[in-house]
Amino acid sequence: MEYSITADGDLLRARAWNRETPEAPSHVCAAILAEANRLGLTRILIELTQKVALPGSSQYHLVDRLPSLGATPQHRIALVHHTPGFVEANNMIDLVAGNRGLNVKNFADVDSALAWLG
Repeated sequence: MEYSITADGDLLRARAWNRETPEAPSHVCAAILAEANRLGLTRILIELTQKVALPGSSQYHLVDRLPSLGATPQHRIALVHHTPGFVEANNMIDLVAGNRGLNVKNFADVDSALAWLG
């Protein structure tokens, strides 16, 4: 899996692509959150182009680990899926995040994600 992270004003933008396994990319999440926290940014836009959707169990474990990786309820993390069908395939993320008081949400396009990020 490859990724890039850049600051864009008061927004952290990350892109991740070529994940070919169903395993949660915790190391990428850790790097994104570390950079956001280092820069004092709480609005995070992550654009994803993946080959394999995460199974529900991996989505659950990934979101469950976010606080230990540095995520707080003050963070707003928008996940934009550029692979058709992956917004629906990742709906466990929204559910688990909501149950844990985290602001993480899946989107099909950047404009909708940016509107939600505020």
